[in-house]
Amino acid sequence: MDWREIIEDLWDDVTDRAYYIFAVAILILFPFILVTPPSTLPILNIIFNGSRIPVLSDIYDFGYQSGLFGENVWIINIFSLCLIWAIFAASWDFVTGYSGQVSFGHAAFWGFSMYVAYWVAAGFHVNIPIIDLDLGFRVELEPLFALIFGALLAALLAVFLGIISLRVRGFYLAIITLVIPLILNSLANTFVELTGGNYGLQSDVTRVVPLPPLGDLFDETHALNFYIFVLLVFFVAITLMMLIAFSRVGLAFQSIREDEEAAESLGINVRNYKILAFTLSAFFAGIAGGLYAQWFNYVSPTYLESSYSFQVIIMCVIGGVGTITGGIIGAFLLTILVNVFLKNVFRGVHGMDMLSFGILLIITLRYMPYGLARSTKDQKRACVLGILFALAWIIIPSREGWGVELFSSILPNNGNPTDPLSKLISISVTSILILIGKVDNLGQMLSTLTLDNLLTFIALIIIFIFSIPAMIIFLISEIIGIFLFEVIMGINLGEALNKAKFLICVVTGIPFAFYLPKIFRTIRLRYWGVWPSVGRYEPD
Repeated sequence: MDWREIIEDLWDDVTDRAYYIFAVAILILFPFILVTPPSTLPILNIIFNGSRIPVLSDIYDFGYQSGLFGENVWIINIFSLCLIWAIFAASWDFVTGYSGQVSFGHAAFWGFSMYVAYWVAAGFHVNIPIIDLDLGFRVELEPLFALIFGALLAALLAVFLGIISLRVRGFYLAIITLVIPLILNSLANTFVELTGGNYGLQSDVTRVVPLPPLGDLFDETHALNFYIFVLLVFFVAITLMMLIAFSRVGLAFQSIREDEEAAESLGINVRNYKILAFTLSAFFAGIAGGLYAQWFNYVSPTYLESSYSFQVIIMCVIGGVGTITGGIIGAFLLTILVNVFLKNVFRGVHGMDMLSFGILLIITLRYMPYGLARSTKDQKRACVLGILFALAWIIIPSREGWGVELFSSILPNNGNPTDPLSKLISISVTSILILIGKVDNLGQMLSTLTLDNLLTFIALIIIFIFSIPAMIIFLISEIIGIFLFEVIMGINLGEALNKAKFLICVVTGIPFAFYLPKIFRTIRLRYWGVWPSVGRYEPD
């Protein structure tokens, strides 16, 4: 094998994993697009010269000004929440996707770990009345050890429950695991002095699990510190899960998933391996639970409810069961969808998150039955391009200039329309003027072009060119979608208008990006005369 073949093999490996490499780069660099790297990270300060990442930070500012992105601290905390849910989803996928043990009660472990981490970090005082005596002891650990201690006790609970429940399989195992969080939730509501009951436990002075030097997550520096900490925990947890999954232990898990009798005939102790998978999964779920308690600064029996288990199952099914990375993809997708878009667009409309989950689940099972992680290359490319098309369309700012003034005098103006037809015309005119305003903005930037904003201008031009293939379909879908939201459904979008536009563009952009190569191929075969079996036809 010569050096050319080695380079080609390396290039093939990079292209095959391009999506994952790109995702890891986003996780590492995204916070520093928002904020200046802290002095505790000297390497990043040297690379970025003590400032935010150039060009990308300017593009983010355009998105922030348009209302697509939120405050820096809020965005960083949302990414931290995505990482926490990703660990939780991957832990469920570890026991169900790899060992085949269907669990509907995974919320029991993450909720139990929340309480334990809170108790031991806050130095909770436990009183045990025996006859007439009141014996008490105080448990207090360092916060980081409290996090690990909570996960270890969750794993110990999984061992106990595994010995009881893993003697059965299939439907019966799913029913037993479904009952476990119901029992724990009932116990938590019974022992109110210990758990806080429906009011829960909350710290007003410090975070629930105050991991120094994190402090208040509403502060930009502390939010960034917490994100870095969660990111490190995320990488360690996912690495450990993958190392186990691709080891001999992981192969034993997969053999049990495929056929328990065949695995037992090969000498695999099925019962012990089931308990091991259950225990490891509970440990990582406990890590996620302790981190979530730190992020939310609140612990209550509601976290022991089965709804959290079903939520993480939906994440894994959409992302792809049996891949670990599928749970991560689903966690990021649904967490961002709910917290960044649905809560802003459908503010005051209850149940839209679960409705969206259901629709997304149906679409995934219909067109990608094995999830996003195991979809075809065309489907992955369509998802990425559809989101990038929509981002390119929304992120370019629109400013009034010569073009907007000209077309404002030509296009009809309905003032304050009341009937649906006038409203539709008004939305159409506004959308067209916004498109023209994007071109005006680029023209105004060109007229005031300097060396400082040259790279930003070039980046915006590339983004604008990138959005051209989907421009017409986005314009039409935006008009129809906003008309549907505002007129038909009666939702006042207000400040969430650009977030609604982005959702509409993603919904239409992904199918468009999927069928775009097929459209080009059809046009080429019809008008250019290129046939796969004959070769290119050259006209006289």
